[in-house]
Amino acid sequence: MGIKVVGASVNVTTGDNVGSARLIRAYASAVTLVTVTTSADVTIGSFIMPAGSIEWIEKNPTDKLVANVSLQCTPGAYV
Repeated sequence: MGIKVVGASVNVTTGDNVGSARLIRAYASAVTLVTVTTSADVTIGSFIMPAGSIEWIEKNPTDKLVANVSLQCTPGAYV
């Protein structure tokens, strides 16, 4: 199984569904609190990313990411 990029990177702080992607590559340049919410802004869950870390986040297309500092997000897909 591989992962491919399917869109341009965006900086996320306020709620963003990152191109309605189901899979997101997130890079945190600083310690970052990441929250995943529904489209109605109901919190699904949250986690902390250490500075310089990369995580892959799976979500529903309408779910949004919120971060307390700028989080570099790129939509991806499984191949």
